[in-house]
Amino acid sequence: MNKGCPECGSARLRGSSIRSGDTLVQRLVCTPLRCRECRSRFWIYSPVKIVLLSVLLLGLAFWLVRGQLHPAPISAASDLAAADKQFARLSAQALKGNAEAQLQLGKMYANGEGVIVDVTKAAHWFDKAAHQGNAEAQFLYASALLDGRGVVQDYQAALKWIEMPARRGNSQAQYRLGQMYRFGIGTPVDKVKAYMWFNLAAAQGMDDAARARESVVGQLKPEEIARAQADAHQINEQTQHKTGADRNAPTSPPASP
Repeated sequence: MNKGCPECGSARLRGSSIRSGDTLVQRLVCTPLRCRECRSRFWIYSPVKIVLLSVLLLGLAFWLVRGQLHPAPISAASDLAAADKQFARLSAQALKGNAEAQLQLGKMYANGEGVIVDVTKAAHWFDKAAHQGNAEAQFLYASALLDGRGVVQDYQAALKWIEMPARRGNSQAQYRLGQMYRFGIGTPVDKVKAYMWFNLAAAQGMDDAARARESVVGQLKPEEIARAQADAHQINEQTQHKTGADRNAPTSPPASP
């Protein structure tokens, strides 16, 4: 960098003000100076300005590249409009008795998806769908009864409802039913039945059920384990038979929106 005046070579320099005729490049990367001896005005490169400009350009480039790799999400207004449309459609179908719509509507209320969380309304719609034989709704309604979430806590009613999806192969229902028999929730303690339900859920790959089964097996006699395994095998066959019958049964179209 030149440390003296380019006209007279003097080192007696001072800063100069920006003028309207100065170019953009001069303003961005240079600093104006004036010689105290010959009054000549000139520019020198400013390392500080160059570094700041480089950082700014790199940041802008990164922002542009990031925008290309990660496009902006759909606007909140669009999401809200879509949620309102889905809620209106499901509400109309649920009121006409569509069990799947009743289940989905209950989930929306339970999770606060597009609506304010309302566990009472969630339990209401799970109840409706459960009475129509929807296995997932039966499990969710039974869970609400177990926890007293949106309904009065009722262990015996929960036991009745959770056994239905458990017998239809719902692994979560099987595991939770096993816990009820293990600890005597809504029913007398029955370690044989607990082992049976844990065994069925574990066979579907549920790690928690496998661990629970191992914790119970040491409390059973060999003949009790054999009986539990035989009962599990029978229920599994019934589940497969029921699944095949449901697959071959004619289905009616859902209620129109």
